[in-house]
Amino acid sequence: MLKAVIFDLDGVVADSHPIHEAAWATLLVEQGLNSAALNLDFLYAGHPRREILRHYLGPINLQEMERLGRRKDELYAMATDKLTPKPGIPRALTQLNGEGIMCALATSAGRARTLKTLEKFGVTKDFSLIVTGEEVLAAKPAPDIFLLAAARLGVNAKHCAVVEDSVAGIHAARAAGMKCAGFAPPERLRELGAAGADDLISELPDDAPCYFRTLVTARDQERAVSHFGASHPKG
Repeated sequence: MLKAVIFDLDGVVADSHPIHEAAWATLLVEQGLNSAALNLDFLYAGHPRREILRHYLGPINLQEMERLGRRKDELYAMATDKLTPKPGIPRALTQLNGEGIMCALATSAGRARTLKTLEKFGVTKDFSLIVTGEEVLAAKPAPDIFLLAAARLGVNAKHCAVVEDSVAGIHAARAAGMKCAGFAPPERLRELGAAGADDLISELPDDAPCYFRTLVTARDQERAVSHFGASHPKG
């Protein structure tokens, strides 16, 4: 029985990946990397910031990591006027809450940015619970953040569905014993399926309660690409 749907923030609730990508690209070029040869695919795997910095810049000390982190936040903040919710998010949240299904947010992002984003979209009140990366010791792909969300909601993990757009997030949801929808542009769905997503969608379904109830009750061997809605590229 479906009792809660847990959403990631970046790429799921917020169409923020283009802004993050631009901020990271600017930061890395400032650090001397060649923009023409810069492959940003690593950003979409759901790695924490410290791993992203080490991947592109090699070993760096904590002080430098914090400085670069602040600079990246500055670059992101400069473009937040362009930030919008992913299509279908307000509708899905309204539908789920309307049928008594709790909605939670579980994100690796910091609490300040998370709350600012939700307030900008006017959806803060639609979430029964908000859990951020500052509240767990182990980041995704560890299941800690999803297990904490379920515990605070007072529901069993098997009664939760997760919506994630990263490989690390899919692994975390599966490790928590939750069914997970991989939500991403069509070109990224294959990697989410390989990571273990129970279903793959590029748009949120028109009937969110029905979709997530089916996801939770479906047998493991019935994983398949969803036919709810038409696929669309991320813009």
